[in-house]
Amino acid sequence: IESNTKLMEFLKKLKAQKGKVDNPHFIQHKIRQVIKDFKSFFKSIKSYRTNPEKFKEVPRPPKPKKLRYLMNFSAEANANTFKVEGNNLVIRLRSEQYLKVRLPKDFSYRVSSVRLKFFGDDLYVDVVYEREEQRGEVKGEYRAGIDIGLDELLCVVSENPKLKSFIVSGKEIKAFNQWFNKERAKLRSQIDHLKNKIKSRSCEDTGELERKLRELEIKEKVLSAHRKRWMDNNLHKISKRLVELLYETGHKVIYIGKNALESKNGINLGKKTNQEFVSIPFRRLIELIKYKAQRLGMEVVEVDESYTSKTSPFADIVRVQKTKDKSLCQGERKGNTFKDGIVNKVFHADLVGALNTLRVGAKLLKLSFYDNLKILFVKLCNPIRLKLINLLYKVSPESLWIGGSRQDFYPAGWTEKQGHLA
Repeated sequence: IESNTKLMEFLKKLKAQKGKVDNPHFIQHKIRQVIKDFKSFFKSIKSYRTNPEKFKEVPRPPKPKKLRYLMNFSAEANANTFKVEGNNLVIRLRSEQYLKVRLPKDFSYRVSSVRLKFFGDDLYVDVVYEREEQRGEVKGEYRAGIDIGLDELLCVVSENPKLKSFIVSGKEIKAFNQWFNKERAKLRSQIDHLKNKIKSRSCEDTGELERKLRELEIKEKVLSAHRKRWMDNNLHKISKRLVELLYETGHKVIYIGKNALESKNGINLGKKTNQEFVSIPFRRLIELIKYKAQRLGMEVVEVDESYTSKTSPFADIVRVQKTKDKSLCQGERKGNTFKDGIVNKVFHADLVGALNTLRVGAKLLKLSFYDNLKILFVKLCNPIRLKLINLLYKVSPESLWIGGSRQDFYPAGWTEKQGHLA
């Protein structure tokens, strides 16, 4: 390096930059991240040359990014940059510049790392700490099937013969997403108009136009940050309430259809449908349901839901999925209705999908309540419809029961006072 003039100049600039930053730990993290990205790129290129069919396109190298254009940026701090003082976590940013974060009361866990995350105009501090994992004990042995959709976000059918099926509306999320797309489209239209003005230089005062452009870009980031907060908040509440309801009604396993997620890959259903469907974070919802259920001792399994809403509850759904023969479905779906060809009844198509998802996951052709067709018809024809506000604040396990006492909803040997199976 000393023998090369250009390298020596570059090294001096790096040292000068390091002195300005004053806290090299965050810079070291970003350098390691860049190295990791390039290693992954070279590994992907090598794999692409061997098996190109595994990739949708040729892997591209990581590009340099400017902070002003980044919507999402994070930096991890090691143990040298933070310390716990009482109920506060103090993070050193620069010399004599600190960020203080208040920890929960009586926080006694050891903090292993801290991550600063900048999203839009919000700054999040992710605190990673160690604690012993605690899992609850399930109250029963029942299973439930869930079909995920757009207007009807969650359709739930339970193996419990005394529990009503219920549908959680997704129209509130859909409406909010449409509002967000409309507002973002307005901002982007104004941004493109200003960029064209600056590019054509039709106005001498480009400085004022660039200032307005920067303000609009900040507004777009603020809008996206608002959408993220709104989505995260509501998805957390929905998943928590859903898991609590299934836990309180004696469920052990939850089967969720996953085709709504896989169908997004390379999807092109038109501009309007793409905005409504693709940008809804279904994967985020499933992951939240998974980890909240696991904390209560419940298991969540993702299931192939192909043909589930187009097949009769009395037909062999496993054979239909293997052969893909529609003549074996023994019914026809039109919109949200399914006309069963075996019993000549009309059911709710998404509830049929949830029931068949349960059958595929449990590997059963018949469920326990099939002997009583009246219960089956009630489950597939008369669900409880819940708006988000009803799900979060009004519905209770008692309101989901078809009839009888609370004792009837647990397996034989279960006593609520004991809290376990006798």
